[in-house]
Amino acid sequence: MGCKGGGGRIAGLALLLAAIAAEAAAGGIAPHRALYEVGLVSADPSSGIDALSGAAVYEWSSGCDRIVVNRETRLSVQPPDGAPVSVRVEFSAWERLDGLAYGFAGRTVRNGVETEARSGTARLAEAGGGGEAEYSRPRGRRLPLEPGTMFPAAWIRSVLDHAGAGKGMLTSRVFFGEDDDALLTASVLVLPERAAGDAPEAPAALDGLARWRAQFAFFDEGEEALPAFETTEWFYENGVGGDAVLAFPEFTIRYRLRAVKLHDPPDC
Repeated sequence: MGCKGGGGRIAGLALLLAAIAAEAAAGGIAPHRALYEVGLVSADPSSGIDALSGAAVYEWSSGCDRIVVNRETRLSVQPPDGAPVSVRVEFSAWERLDGLAYGFAGRTVRNGVETEARSGTARLAEAGGGGEAEYSRPRGRRLPLEPGTMFPAAWIRSVLDHAGAGKGMLTSRVFFGEDDDALLTASVLVLPERAAGDAPEAPAALDGLARWRAQFAFFDEGEEALPAFETTEWFYENGVGGDAVLAFPEFTIRYRLRAVKLHDPPDC
């Protein structure tokens, strides 16, 4: 079906949002749980998608030496013919606060049958240095990480710093561990306030916080001409990801932030 690879890639936005919140937690701002409504914006006939709807829940906590992300996305995808397909994508990750170690585990379940599963750990020798990801599922897979590669929370730290400084384009190499194309080149353009447009209504827990609108483009390894997918999203100064639009070549979906509950940070 047209959503092949889309389960992980749709959830890839979830990981992006998770990384933003995870960095907030790492910075001492309250961790939180957020609920998003997912819906279809448009789809080409070749996509094999007539309709798509669902919800995503993201929760972040932090210990004294690491952040932890847990996320679940549930979708109902209607193909042109036949019954709807249920897709559930689960993902959890931890990242050490110094940005040098990362662990991940995720799976995709379609109509009750597990179709994809990945887990492993990744390490960098030093900040800005290279490293390696070692998978336990699929067992034995190893992926070299070139110098300059970042893990999600460290990358989002740079994005937030970039946004706060009002700078333009930022391009980075990021390892997510989300799917086969685990190593992506991420380009981010944070829009100045005058060009950001009207912000969506914020949940009460986020009232009064500064927010930015950013455009993200993600390129698979070795494919620098056209992005694998793009997102445009709002994010808040405390790291919570807001409303977002995720565009693939054949279809586009939206995330709408419906509720946020802030948690207390750890007492370290």
